[in-house]
Amino acid sequence: MMGRYLSMDIRRMLRTRSLYISMLVSLIFLAFFSIASYFVTGIASDMMPGGHGPLPPSEMLVQARKMMNINYFLGFFFTLPGLRLLHMLLALFAAGFLSKEHHTGYLKNMLSIPRMREKWLVSKMVTLLLASLLFYAVFLLACMITVLLFGNAVEIAWGQVGPFMGMQLSVDMALFALIMLVVTVIQTKTAAVISALMLSFNMQGLLYLLLDQIGFLPFRLRDYGMMNLAGQLSLPGSLMSFLSEGEPVTAARLLPLSLGWLAVALLLSWLALRRVDYKG
Repeated sequence: MMGRYLSMDIRRMLRTRSLYISMLVSLIFLAFFSIASYFVTGIASDMMPGGHGPLPPSEMLVQARKMMNINYFLGFFFTLPGLRLLHMLLALFAAGFLSKEHHTGYLKNMLSIPRMREKWLVSKMVTLLLASLLFYAVFLLACMITVLLFGNAVEIAWGQVGPFMGMQLSVDMALFALIMLVVTVIQTKTAAVISALMLSFNMQGLLYLLLDQIGFLPFRLRDYGMMNLAGQLSLPGSLMSFLSEGEPVTAARLLPLSLGWLAVALLLSWLALRRVDYKG
């Protein structure tokens, strides 16, 4: 039963238009950023180790274009300058995907099947994991094509890209679990979409900043915000690596938060599925 339901979810995921729309939007923004990177001297000056230096703007651009590799394009869309675009697109897809069965009332009949609540939860998270891997594979391929169009060799440092992508993926899974919790408790698509936007845009970071300004905690709360830390991750050679200051964020700081939120949200979702009355 679990295998059949998972197979059904995967087929539905592959037929969901919002996933492909999200991919298309990410590729459009990648195209815009690539064009800006090719022509804007301000980006070039940030990338040059010596600042503006003695080079004329045209030569500065030529030198900077040679430094625009996979890390440069890949890193931008996860970090602060990129406004966490990829997290937002995946969160919006997850909101629609998770709320579909609540919205149509299909889940009402499924809950009468023994242990269907646990199967629903596991199947949805596995399917969203596969959707994220597919999304990132397409985006990585687009980054490779962009690097080729810049006339540079495609070299992927998996020792850098792999851990970076793994940490960002853990953040996505935590976001999915939190959105699932909202869907399970409130049971509306609107609530799921709003929560997806607020979490992915890090609106909670404003609350952390306000509480830090009050100063009643012995530590800075924003230093323990999952989205704050995810936005501070940087790949060597990315734009963020040239702009960031201070100690780099490591897996030891981010993963306990992302995996912790994932575990807590899944546990609460499981409890909610067992106790909350379905309104459909």
